[in-house]
Amino acid sequence: MSPTKIRNNVIKLSELSTKKPNYYFIQGYLMGLGALPLMLTPSEWQPDLFGDINLQKESELKYLESLMALYNQSMDKVIQNELKMPAKCSLSKQDYRDSLKPNMPLPSYCKGVLQALKHINKRALNALQKQAVDSLSGVLKAFTSEKAAAKVFGEFAQYNAQEYKRNYVYYMADAIFELRFSNDLTLSDEDEAQFNNSFLDEESNELDELDELLELVLADTELKALEPMQMLLEMMEGHITKQFIKDNTGHFWGLHETRPYMMLRAHRAKIHALHGYTQKAQSELEELLKLNPNDNQGNRFLLMNCLIINKEWDKLDALLVKSDSEELHATASRALSAFVKHGDSKPANDYKKKLQQQNKHFSKILTGQEKLKVQQPPYFSPGSKEEVGVYLDSLGKQAWISVPASLFWLRKK
Repeated sequence: MSPTKIRNNVIKLSELSTKKPNYYFIQGYLMGLGALPLMLTPSEWQPDLFGDINLQKESELKYLESLMALYNQSMDKVIQNELKMPAKCSLSKQDYRDSLKPNMPLPSYCKGVLQALKHINKRALNALQKQAVDSLSGVLKAFTSEKAAAKVFGEFAQYNAQEYKRNYVYYMADAIFELRFSNDLTLSDEDEAQFNNSFLDEESNELDELDELLELVLADTELKALEPMQMLLEMMEGHITKQFIKDNTGHFWGLHETRPYMMLRAHRAKIHALHGYTQKAQSELEELLKLNPNDNQGNRFLLMNCLIINKEWDKLDALLVKSDSEELHATASRALSAFVKHGDSKPANDYKKKLQQQNKHFSKILTGQEKLKVQQPPYFSPGSKEEVGVYLDSLGKQAWISVPASLFWLRKK
């Protein structure tokens, strides 16, 4: 069934209902269902979305079929981490308020997601889950009306509205992960059998094959890599016990047998971060720095940006005290921290000036005035474009986007 046919049939179904939600409200509601920790049956969510539906002809049953097709598409998007709002849910570049008038696509979509999230029993959530839901709800509520937006965006409202809109996918991804997948990273019996067979067929080749799998996993940044990674870590934890960790915390990287373990955990943090699960990444990276305070892996760089995105400013400042003042990541993080605390001020502008002195490409690349090569080399020299590329690879751009008006300030002379 074509997308146009599905859309037309779902609209007709809505017209036959008592609540008559518009199409974008329906799309938002279905996407919101995908974030719920427990899946609802159609008999549970259809009355909430439509009220009573008066189907008078057998031919109208196709409208319900189209609704379920749209529902299945939404669930597929959740699984595949394709969380962008529909193209029509855009913000006017001239005046964001034009996009927030009643029944416009954007507020309708956000109201739909919020309606679906009401099915969540917050009393059953843990602290991380509650935080993820609250953060997502805060972004959605800001786009439900002009009045709601005015309370949130304040000064630089047009710019802030655009930044909030870009951040939506990160908050949505974080909520979906915490609510649905954070405790469900186990392998299926079939996957486990396949894994075991690949390593146990020939004992003499076991270590070689383990190294090959390790190399493959570390080269993969998709969520699917979490499954074999989890199994590898569980195998290693047969030797790296809690007592071993307790006895060797502080110099883990110096032990040859722990390096694959540290590499896997750092890569797991990177995957979480790249897919928007920055709270998960932050927790992992903080633990890795306890195991190896010297941070031979450079985990502090990604952690800085996760702390910024998660608005953990006190933790960021504590981390920066221990960091080299000449590192580009540290200077950028100090600049953002100063901007959040003091706004467009001398302390913040001093760091902005230092950023320009350390790397003349930094502000131009961050604000889109210069471009990077698609394929980055595996090395860089201080002050080069490649150095900025390394910063961006550790969620640098996302960190600036998460701070309202920061990119506007960075570009300001």
